[in-house]
This record gives sequence, C-alpha cells and structure tokens, in this order.
Amino acid sequence: MDVTALLALVDDLYPNAESAATKVRYMNIAMKDLSQYFGKIVEDATLVTVADQDSYTYPTGLTAIEQIESLAVANQATPENRYDYTQYKLSKSECHPMSYNSFFEIISDSGAKKLCLYPAPSEDDLTIVIRYRTELPELDSTKLTEEPEFDSKYHEALAFYCLHMIAMQGASPDRVQADAFMRKYDDIETKLWKRSMEIAAKKRKTPRDNPQWHKNRSYARGFEDA
Repeated sequence: MDVTALLALVDDLYPNAESAATKVRYMNIAMKDLSQYFGKIVEDATLVTVADQDSYTYPTGLTAIEQIESLAVANQATPENRYDYTQYKLSKSECHPMSYNSFFEIISDSGAKKLCLYPAPSEDDLTIVIRYRTELPELDSTKLTEEPEFDSKYHEALAFYCLHMIAMQGASPDRVQADAFMRKYDDIETKLWKRSMEIAAKKRKTPRDNPQWHKNRSYARGFEDA
C-alpha cells in the first residue's frame, strides 16, 4: 500500500477529521516499532578504542542498543584475518555487567545515549565492529505514492496503529475502539515475532565454519567471504 491507500483505509475504518500529516506521524511511530523485524542489517567499523575509555558515542545511524545484533573488537590494530576479533555480549545494565567482554548502554541527565564496553579497552586504535538493524525510513504525508519499505502483507499494521492513536485523542477518547485497533496491531506483531523466532531457529541449525566469531559475514572489512 502507498500512503494514499493507507490514508484511505484509515478513513474507511474510522472516519475522522485528523490531517494527513498527523495520521502519517502516527504511522511513523509504528514504523520504528516494526523496524526490529524489517530493518536492514548493516555493519559499521568507524569507532576505534581509546585506552582505558569505556564509553563511546554511537555512530551515525545507530540510536539505541536494541538495534545492535553483534559487536566485536579487533585483537590488534591490523587484524590478520576475519577471526582476529573478540566478540562482546549484551549486558543488561552497567550495575551488573557480565563477567567478561560485554557491552551496555548509559544515558546522561540530558538524555544522551552512549555505548559502553566492559572491561574498558586497554589499547588505542582497535577497531570496534558493530552490526546493527537500521530503522525503516519514515513516510512523508506529501509523497502520496510512496510505499513503506517492508513486506506489503503487513502494511495494514500502520493503519491499525494510526487508528488506535486517533481513537485515543480528544476530550472524550473512544477507548473501546482504540483497544480494538491495538489488538489488531498486536495480532500482526505477534505473527512477525513468531516469524522472527522461526528464522532465528533455522539459523542456529545452519553449519558455519566458526559459529563463535563468524556469523553472517566477515567482521573485518576487506576480508571477503569465500
């Protein structure tokens, strides 16, 4: 569905006086949520370690730790091969970091987010390679022929979330209808969650030459997969 079709679906299911810009803004909130299922996996190797420094500003395109699929730090300034990296695992918090080689997120009083490594690297200039899932591009209410960049079978989820938000607004919210629309959105997200779990289960059964370090492709830029 393009933006025109999504707006028409919203109006057909629940006639309302909200502007197209407001409806698309609500849809974009849902787009951020759906990015966990449809965002592209990209690799960033722009960060390098600073000796005894544990916190780093996120690279462009990465805004939250939830997006990170994997993180590895080079064992030396010039890695010899694709396996010359140490894998770091997600830790739940800075208060209880994993015993060794973990990463977590801290948030300052101003709301700024930073990526933290534990233990702090002891050497300078070691490449930090992060694989993360990008957010879906937002829709624009002025580009009516534009389509969401994910599987069209699930486009109607944007309309249901938008309708939930519309029904919740105003001096007298229609909570019954708002809940009904949210249930429809949740049903679609549940299907996506099950689908993602099935894909993850299949990947775990796929033989790899080195399951610990080599998941989908090389950590080291410049080392091409055979």
